[in-house]
Amino acid sequence: GIGFMRGSTEKEYEKRCIAKLKADRVEPNEAKTREDSAQDGDIQVKEEQAKTYTSKQLYAVGDELGLGETEYRLNYLPLGGYVKMMGQEDMDPNAKSDHPNAYNNKPIWARACVISAGVVMNMIFGAIFLAIAFMIGVEFPSATVGQVAPGMPAATTYAEDHEGDLRYLGLQEGDVITSVDGKAPEDFKDVAIAVALGTSDSTVELVVERRGVDKPLTFKLQPERQKTGEKMLSAGFAPGPSLRVGYQKEMGGPIVQWFEGRLKAKPSSERTSDEGFRIAQVNDEAVKSYGEYLLAFDQSGGKPVRVTLWDDADPDAASAFDIAALPTFVRYPDKPANLLGLLPAGEIAFVAEKSPAEKAGLRPKDILVKVGPLDWPTDTGAIAALIGSDPEIGHEIVVQRDGKTVDLGEVTPDNEGKFGIIVSPAYDTAVVGGVLEETPAQKLDGDDPFLPGTRITQINGTPIASWADVQRVLQSIAKSTEGKQGTITLGYTLPIDQAAPAQIALAVSAKQFDELAAAGWQPDHEVYLPLQHSTLLKAEGLADAIGIGMDKSKDFVLQTYITLLRLIQGNVKIYNLRGPVGIVDTGTQVAQQGFPYLLFFLGLISINLAVINFLPIPIVDGGHMVFLAWEKITGKPPSEKVQIWSLYAGLMVIGFVFIATFYFDVMRLITRFF
Repeated sequence: GIGFMRGSTEKEYEKRCIAKLKADRVEPNEAKTREDSAQDGDIQVKEEQAKTYTSKQLYAVGDELGLGETEYRLNYLPLGGYVKMMGQEDMDPNAKSDHPNAYNNKPIWARACVISAGVVMNMIFGAIFLAIAFMIGVEFPSATVGQVAPGMPAATTYAEDHEGDLRYLGLQEGDVITSVDGKAPEDFKDVAIAVALGTSDSTVELVVERRGVDKPLTFKLQPERQKTGEKMLSAGFAPGPSLRVGYQKEMGGPIVQWFEGRLKAKPSSERTSDEGFRIAQVNDEAVKSYGEYLLAFDQSGGKPVRVTLWDDADPDAASAFDIAALPTFVRYPDKPANLLGLLPAGEIAFVAEKSPAEKAGLRPKDILVKVGPLDWPTDTGAIAALIGSDPEIGHEIVVQRDGKTVDLGEVTPDNEGKFGIIVSPAYDTAVVGGVLEETPAQKLDGDDPFLPGTRITQINGTPIASWADVQRVLQSIAKSTEGKQGTITLGYTLPIDQAAPAQIALAVSAKQFDELAAAGWQPDHEVYLPLQHSTLLKAEGLADAIGIGMDKSKDFVLQTYITLLRLIQGNVKIYNLRGPVGIVDTGTQVAQQGFPYLLFFLGLISINLAVINFLPIPIVDGGHMVFLAWEKITGKPPSEKVQIWSLYAGLMVIGFVFIATFYFDVMRLITRFF
């Protein structure tokens, strides 16, 4: 009833009421005195002040004027808002109002209803936001397995009842997750939350369906904390890809020409969301899932696979290409994937624009010879670990390019501690990047001819040009041994100018031959890239949308409580939380994905607010509810001292969380943009 104004409405309310009372010649009913500072011996002097109007007089005339005694406030410090009611003074528990409508004069049940109103509305609005979002439809990553990080639980855990069998070691790309701790996941989000909100000493049970395997496989994964990023608990795998594809324009070649020709015929701006590009056939047979697509490469024996790419905007323009099958090598739980102990050299698979690597002249296909103290690094992880030890130090980078050694000088990481490169095995050339100890490739006397940079030229007389040749020939020999040990002769040239070809005989056990049979094959996605597989969650009607909204609200409430529990236990860190700045930043990114995603995010935030606001922390609604419960049980409210000290404790908790989240939110923005 006061209207919009800067600062509190309380003084303006009193000013208008007093002006009305004086205009009506109403006399004040209450006299107040003040204690003077003057002393007359031990007797304190008191002076009577002018009479003042009572709150009852003020509220009565306020009602007559139509002025609202409730203040709705938005604050910039602390950021947020609240409702200040007549008779409720959080900062002064003894403050009372004699108006019959005042908050303090209402029964406990009425005050409890008032206190819970904000939380209830947060829940209602959250459910409404979610219901509308699912009426429109929201896409989430499907519960499938994509890239698996080496050394993480997802890569080092055997399927139950298949321990020791390398064919069942770890999750594999294309696995479909059908159960998480006994519940069917709707999407990958359910899987990620189950892992992230677990504990470091507990396991998450995943049941998956795998291409070429008749029965479901069960994996019990023990999450580990990520070493970078948000440092949440993780099993080490990402959402899986789909049959829909994009392409890398810079790679060139006939596949890129096909993509660009199709886009020239019908640009992306003119296509609907369903008119994209996808993998339609493999070896002239239709495929319905990414797993079927991968199975064709698994069974290829290293030979190229014919893949038909389809343009949904013009099915008649489909075209088939022969795609190389790349070796996966033999995967082990406790060491890098290798072939008889041989590790391929690492090459640059990707260089980020405007990155230190691009400025230094690094190019895709460069084979890494040296990065600082690292000789022939074979993966991105080793380089990331080196940079992480001191992000401000530059490192000399030397590469092999077109058969020549190129020294690119010293390269310093960016503000995020990155060179801006991704390293992958140099499949195209059979160059050795390293040799593992206690393997056939390392001689027992320590005289190891496979120095980093050594090039394998032949195996048992068969010429070798790539790592695909190495795996294919070794697997062929393994099949011919019929479970017996044997000897393999490798021809090689050392990384020395004018080095003469040489040979070495490697003793291979029957077990090692069996392990070679577990080495698989994967498609070469150098030019076309499978896009993430998504599941559309959409209600079938209003009633279904309301049901989904209520179910999701319940799930989010439980997840928020579990998050807080894990925060207390230390499994979730305070830097994983988001404050107002982080929420706005995340919301901005979500809004760019479309209106349904923004509604989903708003629903999530609203429900989180309801949970946080109802925690038993003094100053928030949950704390007030505790005091009301105490008053109901004991027949009187907590003492003024208890209420004041509880208030200060609550302010300290809220203030600490606010400052901490603000700091981490700002630091995330700074590292991202600078």
